[in-house]
Amino acid sequence: MEDPVIALVRFLVIKRLAGNSSMLMAVKEYFVDGVSPSSISYKYKVSKFRVRGYIQRVTEKTRNSYLASSIIKQVFPLILEIEPAVIKVNEKYVCLLCDQSFNNEITVENHLRRKHEEHINKAIKEVLESVKELSTSS
Repeated sequence: MEDPVIALVRFLVIKRLAGNSSMLMAVKEYFVDGVSPSSISYKYKVSKFRVRGYIQRVTEKTRNSYLASSIIKQVFPLILEIEPAVIKVNEKYVCLLCDQSFNNEITVENHLRRKHEEHINKAIKEVLESVKELSTSS
């Protein structure tokens, strides 16, 4: 079983690389700021069930919402520093790493996992190293 910190960072990195900023903000607002799923769903114009799904996936990765909150608080600014690898142009998603286009977010994330695993792993490593540096300098 994957370490909870690495599992959550991997999840967040993939969302960032896929250009899913609203999901990242929703997770941060719930776990760090204490905003309700209903308020988040209204703000980002997604169903509250989708927001709850994000929350559930994060909680499953860490097996503890307090741990999830702590990790997100530390890594969120670092995750936002990562440049997305995919952009949305009109109704299509385009991978900036290989110029391939897709119709939906799920396909984008699967593409990133299959074709650009090294890019994902590099971003995860950079985030984890930055967290270590920040914790040792405090």
